[in-house]
Amino acid sequence: MSGSAQNDAAGGAALRQAARFGGVVAVFAIVGPLVIAAIVSLVVGALGARLVDALLVWLDLGMLRAVVSYAAWLLAVVALRAAFLPALAAGILFGWIAIYGGRNAIWVAWIMAAIAVAGFVGFGLFVRPGLAALLILPVVSSWPQAAALCAVLGALALIASSLCWWLARPLHRVKQRS
Repeated sequence: MSGSAQNDAAGGAALRQAARFGGVVAVFAIVGPLVIAAIVSLVVGALGARLVDALLVWLDLGMLRAVVSYAAWLLAVVALRAAFLPALAAGILFGWIAIYGGRNAIWVAWIMAAIAVAGFVGFGLFVRPGLAALLILPVVSSWPQAAALCAVLGALALIASSLCWWLARPLHRVKQRS
C-alpha cells in the first residue's frame, strides 16, 4: 500500500471512530433523559395517583383533576430537562473510554454515569445557580443531602446507563480492521 493510501485508510478509520463516538453520545443524550423521565413518571403515577384520587374525592375537588394531570406532565418534562446534561456528560465520558480507550464493559457505563451524577450534585453543592439554571443544576445545601441525592440519582442513572449501554452496543463493540 502506498503512503497516500495508508493516510486515506487512517483518515477513514479516524472518521469512523469519530462517528461512532458521536453515535454513543447521541444515544446517551437522547435515551438517558427519556428513561429518567419515564421512571419518575411511573413512580409518581404509581405512588401518587391513589393519594391524589383520595384527596380529590375526600375534599370534593374533582375539578382539580385536570390540574393534577398537567402537573404530572410538567414533572416529566422537568425530569427530562434536568437529566439531559448528566446524561450528555456520561455519554461523552463513556464514548471516549469505549471508542478511543477500548473499555466498553457495562461497568464502565455505570461508573461514568456515577461520575456524571456526582459531578452535577457536587457542582450544585458549591455553586448557587440563578433562577434560570434551577431546572438544570440541583441546589444542595448540605453533605447529607448531597449523599442522599447522589444515592437516588445514582440508582436512576444505573438503570438509564444500562439501557443506553445496551442500545449503543453496535457502536462501541465494532471490531477494528487491521
